[in-house]
Amino acid sequence: MKSGMSVPQAMSREEWEAIEDEAHGWAVDLGTGRPTARDVEAFKRWLARGPAHAQAWSRASRAWRDMDAVARAFDARRPRGQSRPRAAAGRRLFLGAAISACGAAAVAAVAGPALGLWPSLAEMGADYRTRTGEQRELLVGEELRLLMNTQTSISVRRADDGMYRVELVAGELAVPVQDHACEVWAGELRVLVAGSDVELSRIGDGQVRVACRKGAATVRHGSREVAVAAFHVLTYRDGGWGKPVAIEQGSDGWRQGRVVFHDLPLADVVAEINRYRRGRVVLLDDGLARRRFSASFAIGALDDAIDQLQAVHHVRVRRVGEVVFLG
Repeated sequence: MKSGMSVPQAMSREEWEAIEDEAHGWAVDLGTGRPTARDVEAFKRWLARGPAHAQAWSRASRAWRDMDAVARAFDARRPRGQSRPRAAAGRRLFLGAAISACGAAAVAAVAGPALGLWPSLAEMGADYRTRTGEQRELLVGEELRLLMNTQTSISVRRADDGMYRVELVAGELAVPVQDHACEVWAGELRVLVAGSDVELSRIGDGQVRVACRKGAATVRHGSREVAVAAFHVLTYRDGGWGKPVAIEQGSDGWRQGRVVFHDLPLADVVAEINRYRRGRVVLLDDGLARRRFSASFAIGALDDAIDQLQAVHHVRVRRVGEVVFLG
C-alpha cells in the first residue's frame, strides 16, 4: 500500500516508508478493530509527532475510505432488507473530536471512518467492553457473574435496594444461574433475572432478543410484562413484540467458543464473521448473498470459514491486509 509520493524534505525514504507503514497500521486498528479510549490517546500522540505523520495518515485513511466506498456501493445494490446498518454519526464525531487538536487535515481524513466500524459514543462510554473476537467472564462484587461475547459493551451499577442493574449497550450478554437477582436493561426493555440462565442480544439493527435456557425470565416494557420460559426466546423491535418461540439450534454456540451457521444466507454469514474476525469481509456479489451455508467453526478460526466458502461455493477471494473481498 505504498503511496509512491515524493519523500518529505529532511527525511530519508526509509523513514518515510516506516511512517507510512505505521499510518496504515493505525487505519487497520481504528477502522476494523474495536479501539478503546487508550488506543485513541496513543493514536493522537502518534499523529502529533509531526507534519509527516499527519500527511501519511491522510493518505492511509483516504485509501481505506476508497475500500469503504466499494462496500457501500454493494450495500446500495442489495435487495431491500439485506443492507447492513449504516454507521452511527457518533462514531465519526468521536474520532473527529479526539484528534481535532492535531490539525484540520487530520480531522478531514477521518470524517468518514474506514468501513464504518468504529464504536459509538455510547459504547465507548460503557464500563466494560470486549473487542472483536474477544470474550470475557466478568465477576462484579463477588456476587454477579456475567459472560460477554465479542463486540459487547455493558454498564453496571448497584441500586439502593442492593440489586444490580446492568445495561446492555450493544452485543451479547449471558447471565448464568446465580443466587442474586439482577435487572438487565436493553434499550427500552427491562429483564428481571432470578435463578435462571438468560441471554440477551442487541446487535446493530435495534432488535433485542431475550433467550431463557433455564428457569424463567420476566421481560418488561412500560406497563407490559411477558414471561419467557426455559428454552424459549422473545424478540422485540421498534415497539413490536414477537411471541416466545423455541430457541434456535446453535444459538448458544458462542458460549462454547464456536460460531454456528445454520442454513443462513451468505450475506448473514459474512455479517456474523465480521463480528468475530478482526478486519473486514466484504461480499460483492448479489447472487452469492442469497446462497445458503451451514457450518460450525471455532471463534479463533474463522479464516477457515472463508477458505470453505472459496472451496465449496467457488467464491473468488481477494485479500488486502485484513480486509477480504468475496465475489
